[in-house]
Amino acid sequence: MRRDSDEPEPAGNKGVAMGLRKMIAATLVATGITVGGVAVGTSSPVAAHEPGTNGCTLSPDSGYSPSYFNFHDACDRHDLCYLNSPDRTSAGRKACDDAFRADMRAWCASYYRAWWQAPFRSNCYGTAEVYYQAVRTFGGAFF
Repeated sequence: MRRDSDEPEPAGNKGVAMGLRKMIAATLVATGITVGGVAVGTSSPVAAHEPGTNGCTLSPDSGYSPSYFNFHDACDRHDLCYLNSPDRTSAGRKACDDAFRADMRAWCASYYRAWWQAPFRSNCYGTAEVYYQAVRTFGGAFF
């Protein structure tokens, strides 16, 4: 899990759980598990994160799949949703995960909005789906 040296340690197991959830997702992505043939490439340098978040942890916040994607902000918002959700039920977790998927897809749609960019947008959506399925599959224990 990435940490800045001056960043305070998260309270309880939530920070550790968040890191484990994302580490599992990173392992899936790094080993080539894909959706629709989309494999994630290397990431670009990571920008600063919101307090209490660590972005996509060991999964790239941004990269090529083969289309460019940048889910940095979506991952931070997802971390905050898991951390601060008042609804600690499976429905609350699903709401966080669904918002995560919507954030990633919105980024793809905004970045690839021209008609001729449809294949790139589709690749980006595929990468978003890989990230979404990883948190749906492995995130339950960490919510």
